[in-house]
Amino acid sequence: MIVPEEGGRIYKTMRWGLVPMWAKDLKIGNQAINARVETAATKPVFRSAWKSRRCLIPASGFYEWREIEVAGQKKAAKMPFYVSRKDGLPLTFAGLWERWGPDNLLTCTMLTTEPCDGIRDLHNRMPLMVAKDGFEPWLSGEDPAVDSGIDQAAQVIPVSPKMNSPRFNEPDCIEPLVA
Repeated sequence: MIVPEEGGRIYKTMRWGLVPMWAKDLKIGNQAINARVETAATKPVFRSAWKSRRCLIPASGFYEWREIEVAGQKKAAKMPFYVSRKDGLPLTFAGLWERWGPDNLLTCTMLTTEPCDGIRDLHNRMPLMVAKDGFEPWLSGEDPAVDSGIDQAAQVIPVSPKMNSPRFNEPDCIEPLVA
């Protein structure tokens, strides 16, 4: 994550799932992995971070799933798709962060928004991608400047269902699925 610090901006590794400083334990972070941009400023778990602890989350891409019917099976299967930029440049998501506990554990969440046209068929939400010229305004407390060009820049490719397992963390998790 890119966060403000005295003298500039720095990269920090954080635990996924925002845990507010008032939380009694880490479990609240399990329900705070994403924050809706429409309500983050008013929800108690995100409100303080919205005011003063914002970050940018760089990523090569993200996954979404779509249910597909499989012949001979009663239950639909979930097909994973990898969403990234066609030009290979990184995506930058708007995030919030907090310090928690006696060890000042850094935790974070990613903001989500309505999906662009290319994602709408997969899911009803997507990460809020910040436009390059919106990085500093977002970190300084302004509303996020959404990357309006993402619909044309994004590519959505089917990938292997084996990526659903946390034990599988290999580079081919993002390789296009060969039919």
